[in-house]
Amino acid sequence: MTWLPAVADEPGAGMPRVVLADRAACGEFAVLQRMLGRLGVPSVRIDVESVAALRLSAPLGGGSICVHGHALAPAVVWARHLSPRAIPGTSDEVRSLVRADSWCALIRQLTALAPASLPGGAPGRLEQLAGAAAAGVRVPRTIVTTDPGAAYAELPGDRVVVKVLDEHFVETAPGLLVGVPPEILGREEAARARPGFPVIVQEHVEHETELRVYYLAGRVRAFAVRKSSPDAVWREAAGVTVAVVPPPRAAEDAVRRLAGLWGLAYGAFDLLLAGGEVVFLEVNADGDWRWFERRAGGRAVSAAAALMVRGLYLDAVGGTDALPPPNVLDFLSLGL
Repeated sequence: MTWLPAVADEPGAGMPRVVLADRAACGEFAVLQRMLGRLGVPSVRIDVESVAALRLSAPLGGGSICVHGHALAPAVVWARHLSPRAIPGTSDEVRSLVRADSWCALIRQLTALAPASLPGGAPGRLEQLAGAAAAGVRVPRTIVTTDPGAAYAELPGDRVVVKVLDEHFVETAPGLLVGVPPEILGREEAARARPGFPVIVQEHVEHETELRVYYLAGRVRAFAVRKSSPDAVWREAAGVTVAVVPPPRAAEDAVRRLAGLWGLAYGAFDLLLAGGEVVFLEVNADGDWRWFERRAGGRAVSAAAALMVRGLYLDAVGGTDALPPPNVLDFLSLGL
């Protein structure tokens, strides 16, 4: 658990703070917290894996919580990758499951009660595809099935994309993620596929450009991604090239429209440009951004995230007088 500023430096109890909860191995919130510190925004960062060790009290309706004897008032709460599977268990299996479920329930409900929370709504993949199509954004033709071979026969082209309905990984033990990336299959491979569970099967859309586009409460940042296959990020990361690009107008318009439709304050959108037309693939409300920044160079998404959270914090605590105005060096330090 990391406090910034440190609790010993606080001018009083119950300081409004941004609460950041994520996996210890994810670098997004460590960078974000340092940037918020430069902007004068107080925060506390919690590793999801270690929440079971917290000593906590939160009187309902009081607006503050006490952690390890230190009071804070959650002004903005951003929780990512929250899963009971992340919390280490004990020899008592039942107690371990109840403990993990209880901590995740607390974080979810404190997030809902905070004046501001992120990322916002997180629709499932089928809801995403249906919503995007209804909003006038092209999506690949899609079939949900337990028989990819039969779906292949109903879709155009000589290849299909097969992906899971939920996350692209499973957590077999706390902190151990096993990827389940999308696959491109031809006729024979699709005919042999027997997943034993429902999967999404989509037409393979030929395209000129693949985009990862981040929406951050009105700010939009984009990367062009070149890779040999949908699973290359997991299996051949060294061969993936990423470049910062100005978001194409059509892509930005689609992202803004869909973020508004789903009530997302933050989202990582995967899009294609095919013949100049935007094709929506999916949005991940917990999507990482530091990997893309490291590959492309720069911290454009991190900086936009810091400014987004600062704005939400100011709205939550009553306006710009709550913080000293940042100076030019503060903004320059963000890499803007």
